Amino acid sequence: MSKTTNVTTMQEKLARLNERTKSTEAELKRLEEKRKKIQNSIAEEERKKRTHNLCGIGGLVYKYFGDDISPEEFKEMLDFLFAIDEVKNFVTEEKEKGFLRDNPPVVVSENTNSAEKIIESDNVKIENA
Repeated sequence: MSKTTNVTTMQEKLARLNERTKSTEAELKRLEEKRKKIQNSIAEEERKKRTHNLCGIGGLVYKYFGDDISPEEFKEMLDFLFAIDEVKNFVTEEKEKGFLRDNPPVVVSENTNSAEKIIESDNVKIENA
């Protein structure tokens, strides 16, 4: 086999690899565009959810404090309310209830037949020796 045949073969392989590189780059670009589109959709849905939540909270503010309250007046009202110990305690307790609702406690039970401990949380068992 002559060197020119070897070079020709290598040039053909190089051309095929260049074509594969181009098609792979095009596929990568398509996937990146798809990824960005999905990221934007997620961000848009999160903004919608946040806006809906803010509107609901704003509606409650207007319901209890009137629709002519300014942000500064509302902040002053909250500062006044949160200066009351009973209010602070109530809010703290309610936050803890929400935490417990969203994060069920982990139950640790000890196996009486051995030194092995079993931790159960949401149908997941973790065994420690």
